[in-house]
Formats: sequence, C-alpha cells, structure tokens
Amino acid sequence: MQFVVYWVLNLANGKLAAALSGIFAANRQILATVIQQGKVTPHEPAVQSGQHVLADAAASVGENRPLPLDDGTPERQMSLRDLVQAKMADSNNTVESEAAKGYSIVFVGIENPIPKGGARFENQLQSLIGSFDGPVAIVINGPRLPAESNATLNILVPTGGTPEARLATEIGLALAKATNGTLTALHVFDPRDDTEHLRGRGRRQGLSILVEARRLGKRGDIPVATLAMTNPSPERAIRRATRTGNYNLVVIGTSLRQGHIKFLGPRSAALMQGLGTPILLIVR
Repeated sequence: MQFVVYWVLNLANGKLAAALSGIFAANRQILATVIQQGKVTPHEPAVQSGQHVLADAAASVGENRPLPLDDGTPERQMSLRDLVQAKMADSNNTVESEAAKGYSIVFVGIENPIPKGGARFENQLQSLIGSFDGPVAIVINGPRLPAESNATLNILVPTGGTPEARLATEIGLALAKATNGTLTALHVFDPRDDTEHLRGRGRRQGLSILVEARRLGKRGDIPVATLAMTNPSPERAIRRATRTGNYNLVVIGTSLRQGHIKFLGPRSAALMQGLGTPILLIVR
C-alpha cells in the first residue's frame, strides 16, 4: 500500500493532515509521497520539510513495539526517512498527476475543503476526487485540534457496515493505537426499520456491525468501545454523541453521489456543516 499526502504549509488543516498521515504511515509501515504547496525555508528543501513534519507527527509511534517475525525476533521498523518522499506542488507536479500513479489513498489538508452550505468540494479537491478512483481522506476543522505528535486521539467512528465505514474504522484503529488513544464505534438504528415485517432484522444487522468493529480492534490489540443510538436522522445522533463524548477526532467514511460530478449526499453534507469537532472524512 502507498498513499499521497497533499497539504498546504502553515494551514491548520494541512498540518493536521500531515500529522495524521505521518502517524498512519509509521504505524502501518507504508510508503508515502508528500505533495506540498507553499514556501519552505531555503535551508530546508521540500523533501526534508515533508519528512520533518511527518516524522514529528509519528514520533509517538516509536513507543509501540515492533511486531515479531515468524522466528520470534522483532521486525525492523522503517524510519519516516525511508518511508517518505516529498515534492513541491507546481504546474508539472500536481496531486492529481501524482495520485494517478497507482496510490491506494490520498490524505488532503487544505483550507475550506467543502464550501459552506454545499455538497460539492473546493475546486482543486473536486478535480482530484473526480480523477482518483480510490478513497480520499479529507481533514475538516483542523484548527480545533493542535497537530502535536504527543496528542492522544479519542476517536468516534460512525459505522453503518459499508466498505467506506469499514475503511474509516481501520484507519481510526491505526491512529488510536499509535497515539495510545481510544476508539468508539457508533451505530445509529433507524426506528422506521423496526416494522412488523422487518421485526428485529435491522437491530441484528446493526449489532453485528458493532461486533465486527470489536473484532477488528481485537485483531490489532486495540480495545473498541461500542455505542448504539436510535434516531431517524443519523446525523443528529452523531452530533449528539460527539457533543456528549470526550472525542477530539471523528473519522467518517461515506460513499459519494454521482452526477456530472461526485458530491456528498444531503445527510453527509449536513453532518459536515453541523460538526465542530475535527473530522477525517473518507470519501469514495
């Protein structure tokens, strides 16, 4: 697996995107390419700057013990210098052209990724989402969480059993493990599904989704708390859970609607506007 990080220097969303992706890269030991937009100091070229930010963000991962090999010896952990290459964004080296080289996921940290009151994305981000077939992880509300390497992440992941929600759970688990944080999986039951014809089916499916989240956590030795709520409007339940819980990051996976462009569904768009907590939105 390889991924691209696109971020703008000196913007809070960009710094948080770099922090989260650095933690993710170091924890999973996967290759990353950083596409930077903005000025770096003359004595710190783009490659060094990108490695410096990701390495700082991933510093806490060093506290985790390497996984043992089959013979019982610890696996050597690659440093961020080995895992990361960085480039400056220019007319010949855009995130769209880089992402087209076969990467698995793109992390994005830019100012105002979703214009207020809309379901479509900022123009450059819209172009990336339209041209990239894989998932795109977008940082929203970055200024509300300091991008510090030692920050403990207490993460809420709403899950409905979709592939995007499962990916959000997996990424959330990696971030929680690397920062010695916590993860809570939330499922919202729709009372309208509890009809005589469907009696109990929706509840059984929802509970099985939460059981699967705990199973994924157990596989990575990460305890997962589960939370179930009932509301015909899932976005309202998610906002309530975020307000009442001690979460400093919400990781949300959702599929996009497809017209002449890709865009958020109305519920997802409403949720993005209504949440004040830092969000890692994973769309596909």
